[in-house]
Amino acid sequence: MSLITHLRPARAEDCEHIFNAHEYAVRYTCARNYDNAVLAAWLKLLDPAAYLDTMADPDKRLWVADYKGHIQGFFQLDVREAQLDALYVHPFVHNQGLGTALLQRAEEVARQSGLGLVKLYASLNSVGFYQLNGYESLGTAALPLNTEVTVECELMRKFFWD
Repeated sequence: MSLITHLRPARAEDCEHIFNAHEYAVRYTCARNYDNAVLAAWLKLLDPAAYLDTMADPDKRLWVADYKGHIQGFFQLDVREAQLDALYVHPFVHNQGLGTALLQRAEEVARQSGLGLVKLYASLNSVGFYQLNGYESLGTAALPLNTEVTVECELMRKFFWD
């Protein structure tokens, strides 16, 4: 990770920038593995105000990657459920180490919160990334995006052994 990258807890003024990175990641990165119906349903779920709700929830952690002065990625961790709810990096800055840095920070936050493992639902385009970082697949899953559309993914987990 470059010295021009800063990981920090999200602030209210970051919401539009988080939304932008999230939208672009779904629209362009996930397009490799999902059809237009899934992408459209997924994008309809995104809302900048939802990040404020996450920040207000004492059981959730929302962190951003500030890369070259711009929010280019984020993660959302639910410490009550021991679940990484989201980790996205803007596709224009892929392969710069931001995803790995965010994942390592999420794991650090999880450990500091007393968790012995983290589980997640990995989009099909991200399964390899999580496997490279020590996550094991527990099998396929389908999450509902609305009453008509589901998204195929993989349930994965990683134990933290000290």
